[in-house]
Amino acid sequence: MSKQRIHIGTWTIALSLCCILPGRLQAQDTIEELGTNTPAPIASGTTQPAPEASKTPLATVPELEPATPPLSKDMLLLVNGDQLSGMLHTFEYPGKTLWNRTDINTPFEFDSESLDEIVLGDRPNENSIPKERLRLQLANGDTYTGDLVGLTADYLAIDTPFSGRLNIPRQHWQWAEFMHSDTKFIFEGPKGLDGWTMGKVTTKELDGGDWAYRNGAFYALKAASIARIIGMPDRMRMEFDMEWKGSLNLAVALYTDYLQPVSLADKDLEPNFGGFYSLQLTSYAVNVLMVKQKEPLQYLGMTQTPIFRQSEKAHIDVRTNKSDNSISLLVNGKLIKRWVDQGGFAGVGKGIRLVHQGQGALRVSNIKIREWDGRFEAPPTNHPQSTQDLLTLRNGDKLVGKLVGASADTLQYQLGETVTDIALDEVEKIEMGGIQDAVRPLRKGEVNATLVGGGHIQFLLKRIGGDSIHGSSEIYGPLKMRLPAFEKLDFERLAPKESK
Repeated sequence: MSKQRIHIGTWTIALSLCCILPGRLQAQDTIEELGTNTPAPIASGTTQPAPEASKTPLATVPELEPATPPLSKDMLLLVNGDQLSGMLHTFEYPGKTLWNRTDINTPFEFDSESLDEIVLGDRPNENSIPKERLRLQLANGDTYTGDLVGLTADYLAIDTPFSGRLNIPRQHWQWAEFMHSDTKFIFEGPKGLDGWTMGKVTTKELDGGDWAYRNGAFYALKAASIARIIGMPDRMRMEFDMEWKGSLNLAVALYTDYLQPVSLADKDLEPNFGGFYSLQLTSYAVNVLMVKQKEPLQYLGMTQTPIFRQSEKAHIDVRTNKSDNSISLLVNGKLIKRWVDQGGFAGVGKGIRLVHQGQGALRVSNIKIREWDGRFEAPPTNHPQSTQDLLTLRNGDKLVGKLVGASADTLQYQLGETVTDIALDEVEKIEMGGIQDAVRPLRKGEVNATLVGGGHIQFLLKRIGGDSIHGSSEIYGPLKMRLPAFEKLDFERLAPKESK
């Protein structure tokens, strides 16, 4: 059986049903608006050393149980560019990876050092998931959500959806943002294609396709449109993560009442639709257009930005406010542009539409829409050289002091000589002082693992079997993690990629 190599630009991508190779796209026509690390209970003021990988080796498993079968296919990518769909059977490092398919009797065997990436299909997720009340950023670049258990002078303890209790040495975490029970999302997903409307994107030059859903994300390899009536409020905040290969060209329709893509050149010939705004994100610039039938297109202002050429992934944060006719765009927490429609707010609908312009491959995930309070969060302001921590309250107040302890619901924060209890419900963010960035390239055998729903963690991958991933980390010590919580395992680059 021959192995098939499929590339889209320089990105090999796997979908749940198949791999698609689009033709080379040249058109510039605008289609659309453009669990096991569980220590004894932690109490504030007590000290318990963090686990050390070198002193606590993982138990030896004589024979690996086959990995839990996915509901959709896994995809294996090798360092030579070959790829193979099917099902991950077992993984050992150092050692062999066994890969299964429905059309063979005996699994394929690969040297685990020949792997470049494993894209994991959807798997049953029957374990109870802890509350996710904080989002954590570590100095090595790890970021994920969890629930606060406690804090001592030496380490932070949190419950995570992917590995249960983790003890994080204090010198490794840089900041934490807190999510609150009174924060209500109008939409949070995607969790499938139900409730979304596909639209056909057809031009002479562009070969249209459809969005596909896989593992908490939408994928598009060709020009495609997908839309949904959300119930967008007058003051709205919409966040999502996107990752792309090739040229970025995404149009996001805001406050639309029409679920099909709109050809701007022929908008007056389309079925009747109400006014909406088109936020256009491209590799070189961002722009907002006001779109109405029987009226000329109004460009609210294009801004050139290099941010989408410096990386192939970004966190998008859109804020709208009908009372002052404004639309604001933040990328990776940085305000890029605020547009104001001097003619009044034109969006009349309650929906959104995502239109991929077909210039590359695109992934959109972790969409969250909620009402916005009208405030912009201040960027991180605590200097890494600072010896003091910085606490930001929900009312905007900032307190310089020292975080000395925490329980599930309260922080103990020292201001001068006084230690004060502060309820977590009042806290927006805590930035630790003196924690320098410590991002480094992956070492042999290590992976950068992407979590379902967003976030990632770096560790040495040792084996996969049954419902578990086993590994170790210089930060966390021995790790046993839940396989269904992961979307992708990206290995150290053992061979050079194709030039871009």
